[in-house]
Amino acid sequence: MRAAVLKKPGELELCRLEKPVPGKGEAVIRVVYAGICGSDITVYKGEHPTATYPVVQGHEILGVIDEINDESQTFKKGDRVVVNPLISCGVCQACISGYQHVCQTLKLLGIHENGGFAEYVKVSVDKMVKVPQELSDKVAALCEPFAVGYHVAKRSGISFGDSVLVIGGGTIGIVAALVARQAGARVIVSELNSKRLELVKCYNFETINPAEKDPMASINELTNGLGFDVVIEASGSRAGILLMPKACRIRGTMVSLSLSGKPVEFELGKVSFKELSVIGSRVYEHIHFLRAVELLRELSKCYELEKIVSQLFSPLLGLEKECATCYNYNRNRGL
Repeated sequence: MRAAVLKKPGELELCRLEKPVPGKGEAVIRVVYAGICGSDITVYKGEHPTATYPVVQGHEILGVIDEINDESQTFKKGDRVVVNPLISCGVCQACISGYQHVCQTLKLLGIHENGGFAEYVKVSVDKMVKVPQELSDKVAALCEPFAVGYHVAKRSGISFGDSVLVIGGGTIGIVAALVARQAGARVIVSELNSKRLELVKCYNFETINPAEKDPMASINELTNGLGFDVVIEASGSRAGILLMPKACRIRGTMVSLSLSGKPVEFELGKVSFKELSVIGSRVYEHIHFLRAVELLRELSKCYELEKIVSQLFSPLLGLEKECATCYNYNRNRGL
């Protein structure tokens, strides 16, 4: 089979690999779509703290079952599925406590083991979820980032009537905003990239552009000087991280789901003074991955979710340099 192999940071090569064979409880998926997100770019650039090389990237996977070795008969050849890419050990304190998504040795397809930037990928049957018939392939491929957004909403306790600021209008930011709105919150998105802002506005969100106006001036206008009930940091930028405690109301909630490339000095005084709650959010619980599929079905009735997919590439059909083009486009587009 053909696969885009990341030999080392910055070195992608189109290779011929042996097609995987499913062991007991496993399936081989023919990949239809595999999304590119910010973490893929950090792996490509050598900035991910635990990535292994060489590796076939791609953890946002939609495909069709090509072979299956499982007695449960839950799935069959030809089923269209999305894949939860998390691989947990099952024996650490986090796993036995029911929090496999924060396993002490957590691995992901596409970062630590071969993923979906190939014609086929081998996955565990218990990580597959059937795709509803009414979802298009392109929308179904958004399940993984939607699971991230759903988990954020659950972690933050967003409820009807809350005011929510999402810092960062990339894919995860938009998804988090959509999930928060679905919960009944008033949502504002802060973004300075013009292309991202265009997309955010397609979903009728109020926006703040820090490049045009001091963000705190905009926040005070929007909240009558009170601040937001919940602030979600999805940009990973130093400015976004430092804005969180300033943008929160007294006893508000700050949620961090992004990874900053460099350490950021953080002013804890505002956290204490305003009695803010600080919550971390990492990937998703499996139940939230399942819920994301249903959420996609619900939201696809109201929104053109295809717009979140910024561009389609077929690097496995061309030269190695096309693979790098995908990353460059993704980085510049912001999605």
